[in-house]
Amino acid sequence: MIWLVIAYFFHSAGELCLSPVGLSYVSKLSPKKFLGLLFGCWFCASAIANFIGGFLGSYIDKITEEHSMSYFFMIFAIVPGVTALLLIAFNPILKKMMHGIN
Repeated sequence: MIWLVIAYFFHSAGELCLSPVGLSYVSKLSPKKFLGLLFGCWFCASAIANFIGGFLGSYIDKITEEHSMSYFFMIFAIVPGVTALLLIAFNPILKKMMHGIN
C-alpha cells in the first residue's frame, strides 16, 4: 500500500512542478498574437496525454496475461526515460531556438 501512496505523491509533486514552469515558458516564448491559442494547445496536449495514458492502462489485463505485471510497469518507466534522454540531447538546439529568453 505504501508503494501506491508514494507513487501518487511523486506523480502529483511532478505535475505541480511541471505545470507552472511549462505555462511560464509558453507565455514567454509564444508570440503575443497567439498566446491564448498556445495556452489552449498546452492544456489540450495534457488532455490527450491523460487519455492515452488511460487507454494504455486499460490493456493491463492483456499484457499481464502474456507477460508479467513488471513488464507492464516497465513500459511506463522506459518511455519517459527515453523521452528525457531525447530532451537532454536536443537541449542545445532548443536553447538556440529560444533566442536568449531565459
